[in-house]
Amino acid sequence: MAPYRKPPITEAVIEFRIEPALKRAVLDKLAERFSERYPLGPQETFSVNVEVGLEQPKVSQHVQGYKLIAADGAGILTVGPNTLGTSKLAPYEGWEAFVSTARENWDLWKRTAGWQKVSRVGIRYINRIDIPNPSNSPVTISDYLNVYARLPATDTPPITNFALNAVGPLGKDDFVVILNASSAPSPLLNTISFIVDLDISREKDLPQNEDEMWSLINRVRAYKNDIFEACVTDRARVLFR
Repeated sequence: MAPYRKPPITEAVIEFRIEPALKRAVLDKLAERFSERYPLGPQETFSVNVEVGLEQPKVSQHVQGYKLIAADGAGILTVGPNTLGTSKLAPYEGWEAFVSTARENWDLWKRTAGWQKVSRVGIRYINRIDIPNPSNSPVTISDYLNVYARLPATDTPPITNFALNAVGPLGKDDFVVILNASSAPSPLLNTISFIVDLDISREKDLPQNEDEMWSLINRVRAYKNDIFEACVTDRARVLFR
């Protein structure tokens, strides 16, 4: 299928998890090296630990990594002790540009931190389908999505809000897919929005050869597209063709 003229993607993510964890000094160096590509930041991210059972609970914070943002505000990089994530917010400019950025980030990360074992590869696409609704009338979810919740009674009005989560093996290349579909508050006036959130990942027997790893990532693109197309109807496609 030809690329959509207005793809409903609000965020795309390619994330690597590595082991062993990087030391804080290496994280600091990575944040410095990436600051030219992502000049807004770096913002430290924290984990909070609360110890209870004491006379006074003890609260401690630990730096988990950094979040850096591109000058246009649409590119995001997250660097943690075990993670490197490249994100692209709307407007999405296509797979080739996105995967090229992710590979450039990986190359810079590798030159700075050295090669580490890849323990997980994940790709996530969050789609928001905006349905004009100037009359503010009820919308039948099944007109736009093939995955949705419904009440068992047949004589009730259509539901107006829903959320569902499904997890299972993809059946290809040992990937696991997490599908979240839901209604969502729309940022647009007189509009109803639905979310289709796809997270496809693999942790087992990952190739440690770079060419094989990126070939695997490129194959996920087709898997992601197939799942998304199965989730939406022709009536939805009209909105972003």
